[in-house]
Amino acid sequence: MCTVLHIEKSERICNLVEDAVRRKGYQYMCIDNFYQAHQILQKLYVDLIIISQSEKDEQIENFLKKINKNIKDNIPILILAGDDTNDKKKNLIDLGVSHYISKGNMEKEIYKSIQYILEEHTDMKLLKEVEMVIIDDNIFETAVEERLLNKYDIYNFDYYQSGKELIESKSKYDVYLVDIVLKNEIGTDIIRNIRKTDKNAVIIAVTSLSNPRTLASILNAGADDYISKPINEDLFMAKLKSNIRHYNLDEKVQC
Repeated sequence: MCTVLHIEKSERICNLVEDAVRRKGYQYMCIDNFYQAHQILQKLYVDLIIISQSEKDEQIENFLKKINKNIKDNIPILILAGDDTNDKKKNLIDLGVSHYISKGNMEKEIYKSIQYILEEHTDMKLLKEVEMVIIDDNIFETAVEERLLNKYDIYNFDYYQSGKELIESKSKYDVYLVDIVLKNEIGTDIIRNIRKTDKNAVIIAVTSLSNPRTLASILNAGADDYISKPINEDLFMAKLKSNIRHYNLDEKVQC
């Protein structure tokens, strides 16, 4: 179950946020000071932090700096903004804040925003838990994918330079990232072989090929999606999260 930590002095706003959080079935904690919030974060895992911008800017900034320094997981942070000036936004974004709600629109936006943030955060948590593999014989391209995954604290992946190595390993994975043009191999054959033995795995082709017929043949071979090279970070992560979300739903249905 997701847990929301809310730092707020106004009882009225706490009640509003609590109602939105509990309607979604999440746990809710409201406290009125940053010291106590930091103590909680040292002991408990929290999925979302909500901060009222009515707190002093200096206190918010010091709290965010402590989180960045001492909290390993990248917890999403939502600001309930009383002052929406660009300078304040810029300072807080630089410290890790990515979501804002104006207090004037809070009643309309809070439920929707919490749902969106936590679903996105859950997708990223899933990516850190599933087993992934990269099949690519280009060391440079593999290093690009590795750096991108590591940037989001994702380390649960293996490498193979060929489909033959994958078969010989007898290992199975939740997510396969398959290059299409390999030495002495075609990625579509690897995809077909994976799909024969694992109908539910996520298979994503990673390719510089762009011909629509070629891309269609990749999907027809059993791939769930494809990512174009050179890799765009935003699309790469979005497609991983989207596909792992569907994979998780399929797993729940089977259970």
